[in-house]
Amino acid sequence: MGKPERAILLAFGLAVAVGCTWGLPGSDAWCADSISPRSCGLFAIAETYLPGHYHVYPPLHMAILTVVSLPWIALAMAKVGTGVDALAIELVKPLYMTGVEIGARLVSAIMALAIVHNTMRLWGRIGGRRVGVGAGVVVATNAVLVYYAHTGNLEVPYLFWLTWALVELDRVAAGERREPHVLLLTVAAALTKQTAVAALLLPLPAYLLFVPWWQRRSSPLRPPVWRGALFAGAVYAVVSGAVVNPSGYRRHLAFTFGPGSQTWARYGAGWGGAAFFARAVLRELPLFTSWPIAVAAALGIAVALRGKASLAMARLALPLVAGVSFTLFLHLLGRRTEERFLLPASLFLLPYAAVLFDRAWERTTSGLAWSFARPALMLAAALAVVLAVRGVASMDATLLVDPRYAAERFLAALPAGAHVEVVGSPMFLPRMPGSVVAVRPGVEPVADRQRIPGIEELVDPLLDPRPRAPAAIVVADGATPAEIVTMVRPFGQMQYRDPVSLAFFRGLMDGSLGYERTLRATCSLPWPLECRRVHESTAGEVWIYEPSRSSITGDALP
Repeated sequence: MGKPERAILLAFGLAVAVGCTWGLPGSDAWCADSISPRSCGLFAIAETYLPGHYHVYPPLHMAILTVVSLPWIALAMAKVGTGVDALAIELVKPLYMTGVEIGARLVSAIMALAIVHNTMRLWGRIGGRRVGVGAGVVVATNAVLVYYAHTGNLEVPYLFWLTWALVELDRVAAGERREPHVLLLTVAAALTKQTAVAALLLPLPAYLLFVPWWQRRSSPLRPPVWRGALFAGAVYAVVSGAVVNPSGYRRHLAFTFGPGSQTWARYGAGWGGAAFFARAVLRELPLFTSWPIAVAAALGIAVALRGKASLAMARLALPLVAGVSFTLFLHLLGRRTEERFLLPASLFLLPYAAVLFDRAWERTTSGLAWSFARPALMLAAALAVVLAVRGVASMDATLLVDPRYAAERFLAALPAGAHVEVVGSPMFLPRMPGSVVAVRPGVEPVADRQRIPGIEELVDPLLDPRPRAPAAIVVADGATPAEIVTMVRPFGQMQYRDPVSLAFFRGLMDGSLGYERTLRATCSLPWPLECRRVHESTAGEVWIYEPSRSSITGDALP
């Protein structure tokens, strides 16, 4: 690895280091759909193997993080013993959950660095070193990748295995006998998150079977392929729980391809859905990179596919095939357009901008073209990268000025012992200062809620705060007024979509409950930075309501 590659990895590592303590210390993470700290810190891995049970996600990364979490689990056991109930209560305290979350984020950061490294390896192999370095720059300045490298979500882990699999798949296409490696890495990606399979449904048969046959007349079912497939299949069957817990595995699949995916579909099927997806991609693209890089990537794809079909062209098309495969089998079937679902395609396709730069550089080799075109080319590339770096800086800054910090300062300034009521799940709420008495009311049973240490749970069938007269009511989710009224999505396990809860939100906002909003904590950054909203986990709002002046004086409410 040369100096440019090391410099790219160092710069990316620094971007990930900024804001690495976002929301910590705490009993939960502030990022939606994370398996850390609670799943891996509370032995959720067992759900995969207990007869009839299942977990939402495959077990591989949860197993890795559970091993990383063992020191904190052991510390809790040393304090309260091995009783399940006592251990569950102890482990969700901030001390242990913070340690577990730090371990999970460290693993994500290392895997994210490996993604950038895998990208440079792949593109260096298929396009030359200059293309590899350029691809590394493009991926290292992907703001969404930088965000997920700060979290315990599964996006970075499965993309780590996936990008490594693509490197090995290119080695097979080049004539190296790496078939077992490809298949095992495919299984690792699938055991991390099922989403990964969509990216390999086209590349695997094309580059594992067809390209070797086309170039060398090698049998598609040559021994390294079928032996590797048998071994990889056996590993998957055991680790996934399909062998030891077949009923649970069937329930897992039913959930994955049923409510786990279809419930969240964003658009319809057919050409109308495809058009919606295309518009969503154009709308979300600036969140990942700069427009110049996106345009250059589109032109780079066209350049890469020019000329007579050859092995070199086939290898250069590998990331494109993976991106198309992901779009066909996930975007258009699963009908999802959130940032995390567009992230894989952005990693596969945006580096084609480096191909365009490389070809343009090669055409300006001497004379007047070299004198004028190369400086202009370098200036254009630098501008494109600077704009992408601005996105990364905005993402980091968004974490640093999270509105929940402002809400925490506001709550800490309340009189000691003040009664505060909170609405929502821990991943959206600010952390409660120890000086206040925090209560979370709700209409559902306490057993259905996600436990928050230091907050008392209260079942209130009427969800009426007036008899309790709290000094403040905290509502957090970054929702607009319309979203709060209609409750487009739940606050974690607490749904708040029943008529009583909706009436509570309306009464809170229109003042009929006797409260007025005294804090609206929002994300704000100075130009040229801008707040970045990713998967409803960043740049959200926190609203704090206090008794209105009219209710304090006894005047009639307006």
